[in-house]
Formats: sequence, C-alpha cells, structure tokens
Amino acid sequence: MDGLEVPAENLIGEEGKGFRYVLDGMNAERILIATEAVGDGRWCVARAVEYANSRVVFGRPIATNQGVQFPIARCHVELEAADLMCRKAAALFEAGVDCGAAANMAKLIASEASFHAADVAMQTFGGFSFAREYGIERKWRETRLYQIAPISTNLVLAYVAQHVLGLERSY
Repeated sequence: MDGLEVPAENLIGEEGKGFRYVLDGMNAERILIATEAVGDGRWCVARAVEYANSRVVFGRPIATNQGVQFPIARCHVELEAADLMCRKAAALFEAGVDCGAAANMAKLIASEASFHAADVAMQTFGGFSFAREYGIERKWRETRLYQIAPISTNLVLAYVAQHVLGLERSY
C-alpha cells in the first residue's frame, strides 16, 4: 500500500519497523509448522513399525529385515533431532529473544524428516500404501507440503546463508 496514513495514536511499535514485526511474527508460525511436521513424521514411523511387525512374508515379519528396519530407525533419529531443534526455537521464542535462525532451521529439518518418514512408510507398506484405509499416501502428500509452505526450503537456506553464515544475499 502506498500513501496510507495511519494516525499516530494507532501506531503499534516503532515507526518504520512494521515489516520487521511481521517477519518476526512468522517465527511462531515456523515453529508451529515444524512441530506439526515432527508429529506427522512420528505418525508415519509408528505406522511403518506396526505394519512391518505384522506383515509376514516367507514365514517371518518383514521387520526382521535390516532393509526394512534401518530406514525406519533412521527416520526416528532424524525426527528426534528435528524435535530438539523445534524445542530450542520454541524456548528462544518464549524467552523473547531473536529466534529467526532457530525457527527457520527447525522448519527445514522437521519438514525434511517428516517427508522422509512418510516416504519410508510408503516403501514399508509397498502397494498397500495407496489403500485409503491406511492413510499413508495422504500423509505422504501432506508432509511434502511442509517443504514448500509457509516458507520454502530454498528461502530458509537463503536466510541461513545470509543471516547465520554471513554470506552475501543471493536474491
């Protein structure tokens, strides 16, 4: 908006810093989305574990195969790391200190861990992952969204490069 006049008594915060306030307000959204992504990833891991333990092929559960176990275990580890980053970002936010870097990094790592968990659940379920009653394919689509919205992975990386690592602005 150009030329919008706001009476002095309606000013919130310091004049000229409105856009900064908006950006800082988005940190809470990033933390929320990151923790949602962790929850979705944990749901996918739990479903994969449950299915792998119950699906019997050649007389034994597929969970006894390292090729099934290891990807699920890796997803669990990635989600635990993402959860810690989410908690760090939330603690900084709660303390009222700058949490932009932590919120962005939490969003990035959680979105990737969540999608990886959904992808592993798809692999674990095989063709059954497309059966509506399992909800795996739906969750796979939903977790992919976290890498795009509310801020894309590339924008997070641009922020980290510029504001955390001190590299030149790339856009």
